[in-house]
Amino acid sequence: MISPVSTTIALGTAAREAVRAAADLAIPSGTAIPLRVADLTAPRVSRLLGLPDGAVTAVRVLGQDSGTAARARIEVSGDTGLPPHLFLKLMPRNYLQHVLMNVFRLGAREVLAYRALGDDPPVRVPRCHLAEIDPMRGRCALILEDLSATAEFRTVVDSVTRAEAEAVTDALANLHAAFWETGRFTGDLRPLACRSAAEIRVGDLVRRRFLARITGHCADLIPESIRDQCRIFYRRSADIDAFWAAQPQTLIHGDPHLGNLFFEHGRPGFLDWQVATAGPGIRDLAYFVTVSVRPELLRDIEYALVQRYSDRLAAAGIPADARRMWTLYRAAITEPFLAMVCTAEAGERMQPRAVSRVGVERAVAAVRAHDSFSLLAELIDHARDRPADILY
Repeated sequence: MISPVSTTIALGTAAREAVRAAADLAIPSGTAIPLRVADLTAPRVSRLLGLPDGAVTAVRVLGQDSGTAARARIEVSGDTGLPPHLFLKLMPRNYLQHVLMNVFRLGAREVLAYRALGDDPPVRVPRCHLAEIDPMRGRCALILEDLSATAEFRTVVDSVTRAEAEAVTDALANLHAAFWETGRFTGDLRPLACRSAAEIRVGDLVRRRFLARITGHCADLIPESIRDQCRIFYRRSADIDAFWAAQPQTLIHGDPHLGNLFFEHGRPGFLDWQVATAGPGIRDLAYFVTVSVRPELLRDIEYALVQRYSDRLAAAGIPADARRMWTLYRAAITEPFLAMVCTAEAGERMQPRAVSRVGVERAVAAVRAHDSFSLLAELIDHARDRPADILY
């Protein structure tokens, strides 16, 4: 149950970030990071990239849109040593999305993730030329490699082949092995390992808002029994968080559905690290396959994928019990269910209807196939009552 004090804290945080976003819109100057794509000038790009004055002679916007972030393809002319075409991410144009980005630190998380991945990342990501945060205003900016001419992009409406699913599984294992139980979670990556009390409370309020009564355009896809079971997300959120926090931690992408991936000649890469966090790696694998693989194919290959993931971790010197990993995988399927349903309930401002329906349909199929909510409840009960014992 969410206490009145917790609600007050959450609302206070949201109000504070709403004021900060409003002030940023009212007084947009005074920081090196531009607020809007239209504010991007040649001198500003030179300063952002740490180049000499006059290095960038012209900037042209080739295309732009805005969702959870403002995105633009830009052409940069001059003596920069950079590719002529780049990809830019800034604060979203929509005021409410700007506020939500600040409340959940989405831009800051993505900047930290790209910094953590560095110049020699363990997985394919767009090359990062700039990752900056203005902590006072909350603005963030990324200048990345433009993949439009070289990569293949899909959405959740599409699917992957078995070979592609195996390639993504291998990539996730490589990512997780590189950051497994890293000491950086108490150092430079601490912001990815911690959530404020306000973030937790706002998250609880959002889950209650979207799951207590599911009425959106995907409601017909969710059986009543699962609607009731999924309320565990706000009824026992602290127990769920404690259970996952007790598992070995690594850097996880957090939202690796097919729309946040790209492929180059069959090799996968990862985009949109806005919800990157410290967590159990199996959650990334469960998330990816649940919403990116057709259910009829997934039921045939998922056990082999979990075994493959465990074997790859073991080859990197990380103890990985495949049987235990399978149990955690089955419970972790509830996470993409939560994400898909909440996104659908938020409406088409978050995802097109067709994409949401496929995501929810696949997530429902997975939690039904594995009775995932019952398993999650059993696991958190066991962890609470007998924390020294490992179930399964």
